[in-house]
Amino acid sequence: MQELASKYDILKVIGHGGFSAVFKARSKEDPEHVVALKQLDFVLTSETAKEYTDFKNEVEILKQLDHPNIVKIYGEYILDNKPSLEMEFVDGETLETLLQRDGYFSIEDTMDVIAQMASALSYCHHYYVSGNMPQRKGTDSVIINRNAIIHNDINPKNIIRTKNEDGLYRYVLIDFGLSFVDPAAVRHSKKEDGMAEYKAPEKWRGALVDTPSDIYSLGVVIYELLTGAVPFPVKDYKQTNEMAALEEKHKAAPVPDLCDARMDAFREKTSEPAEDCDIPAWLALLVQTCLEKEPAKRFKTGRELAQFFYNGLDGKIEITEKEAPGSVIDIDPTIAEKKGASLEVQSNILTEAQQFFIEKDYSTIGRRNDLPGAETADFSIRTSDRFISKNHCQIIRRADAEGGYTYFLQDKMPSKNGTFFNTDKNTIRLSATTEAALKEGDYFWVGNTKLIFHQS
Repeated sequence: MQELASKYDILKVIGHGGFSAVFKARSKEDPEHVVALKQLDFVLTSETAKEYTDFKNEVEILKQLDHPNIVKIYGEYILDNKPSLEMEFVDGETLETLLQRDGYFSIEDTMDVIAQMASALSYCHHYYVSGNMPQRKGTDSVIINRNAIIHNDINPKNIIRTKNEDGLYRYVLIDFGLSFVDPAAVRHSKKEDGMAEYKAPEKWRGALVDTPSDIYSLGVVIYELLTGAVPFPVKDYKQTNEMAALEEKHKAAPVPDLCDARMDAFREKTSEPAEDCDIPAWLALLVQTCLEKEPAKRFKTGRELAQFFYNGLDGKIEITEKEAPGSVIDIDPTIAEKKGASLEVQSNILTEAQQFFIEKDYSTIGRRNDLPGAETADFSIRTSDRFISKNHCQIIRRADAEGGYTYFLQDKMPSKNGTFFNTDKNTIRLSATTEAALKEGDYFWVGNTKLIFHQS
């Protein structure tokens, strides 16, 4: 153990929260080495204490992160009997400071933040932890494969804007002090906290935290950048009734309209009427998807968020009027030209959102198999759900007297785990002799995945 004063000169206090203090410090061994030093607010009795061992193990993982939009972690020490973290000093302003000064961001600047933070989260959410092999392949979910780092405290205080040598802005995600690699540990630690206004609904419920929890918090930040305020503000953290109300809003209340909030902010800042909302429809949908109450309806990882973002920029996002929350978003411009009946796959932690147009008189539905030479169904669902057979059920298309088609669902193979029509999963399954006539909005379950029938 060392004394802080023997190792560093403290240049200034950057911040002080409930569990730590952060300083700008200069190394006494190397005066050119200026760092951000974070010191946790609890005293260690020895270097073998479990708290310090856990802290040290996590720092060893964080030290390996190497991404331009993620703060660089240098090492850990015990200083003044407290765990201390040495990291890159990022010279710039936090988003919180910028918002306080400017009110809200331009669309262009907001997009810049989204692009860089999505890249940072993509790196973290798909980070391979040495020795931590996936429990199951084919899914992005940390619940299943545990190969991810979750920041767990994304808010405007933890994103700094700095300038590169070329004069362009770089946004850096800092303060991984609440991050974790094993999500099961979050229930037994202070890591469940984070700033209340940015806290995902599942955190309030005490449910397992996953990568979509980061997506929700970033969604709140994006909403705030565009409007100058979070969707659900709170005035006093010490007021029990306010915090209870905030919890219920995150869990159940609809998010205030993004365009209305931006135009209100414009009028307040300029004292001029806002004639129209300047937020592109696809960007509004991106924010809406980030802020879905159910984690399965959000982007699962930073990689999915980034893909949607760049498809939006490229004009590949097809937006229907008053897009329904949770619906499949078509990012393939060729699909918009197709007509006829289709199946919509609702995403969950095992299965990604997909859409299949029924173009044959007999179509098989099953789980995708990417092995060379493997037989595949006509609609091969991309999923890691092992309860879905390779040929699970079938759709029959028959011509009708009016020149159109009628469609029927059957399970005549039959599948081992059953197909459940217009009912909760694992309740009443289709028999091998049943042909269920399909109409708009009918749905059925294969394994843990819900498919919805659409008739154009």
